[in-house]
Amino acid sequence: MGWKIIDIESNSQVKLFLNNLIIFRDFKKITIPLCDIDVVVFDNIKTTVTIRLINQLTKNNILTIICNEKHLPSSLIVPQIGNFNSLKILEKQINWNVKYKHLKWKEIVTHKILNQVEILKHFNLKFDTHFFNEILLEIRPFDISNREGHAAKVYWHTLYGKEFSRHDDNDINHMLNYGYSILYSYFSRSIIKKGLDPRISIFHKSFDNYFALSSDLMEEFRPLIDWYVYKVNQSKEKILIVDVKTNILKLFNQKCMIVDKKYFIPQAIDIYIDNLVNEREIPKVNFLYDEY
Repeated sequence: MGWKIIDIESNSQVKLFLNNLIIFRDFKKITIPLCDIDVVVFDNIKTTVTIRLINQLTKNNILTIICNEKHLPSSLIVPQIGNFNSLKILEKQINWNVKYKHLKWKEIVTHKILNQVEILKHFNLKFDTHFFNEILLEIRPFDISNREGHAAKVYWHTLYGKEFSRHDDNDINHMLNYGYSILYSYFSRSIIKKGLDPRISIFHKSFDNYFALSSDLMEEFRPLIDWYVYKVNQSKEKILIVDVKTNILKLFNQKCMIVDKKYFIPQAIDIYIDNLVNEREIPKVNFLYDEY
């Protein structure tokens, strides 16, 4: 598995040659071995790419993300690399009962809120610790009282003020949405790789969301994106949106902690999903913000 994230933002021609990704741009030729690549992001609607290359990207288990004219990921090509135990894993997934789903969702929501609190502490923001402690104690089956939503409201207002809404059309939400889309893509690839059906979810349900399970499992990792976007928003230096996107992609080359051991983010996602596949407790993920 490679480690490079290739972000193609210019009007380029992209082809395959001798198991290398070839980019032709401004009369220059850039050659990158496929074995070095983990993700390719196509972020220019005028880029041309061959089907031969796309087939080889999937064969090498490389995640391919395609962005729209607003530079937001709009689709992904997920490698359909089979899991040797996929049928058995699917049978277990189909038989997840309500009690099991409740337990898993409670673990996910609890860890997400704990990671949100860590963000507030990291930036030395003033907040009501007692409120979040109470919220964690009040989480019910499938979070029917929406404790996650109440925690999120206070969390976002603490970060950006009481006038802020995740539905607003502003730079903060544009950056968050881009980061979440990339995170969603990583989870979707890992879910399929592990033999799970992405449509069979724990909590999220939608007729038009093929990757509902990705929407479930990525929740605990969202604060990683939140951390970077808040850091950019507080910076006195003006940062170009191109650099913001590049830095968000670079986050996935960073490490986090799971049970006192460091893993790169994509590895952590695989381990996270392995625990679900093997019906073990979903681990708490700790991000190493001071090292990023």
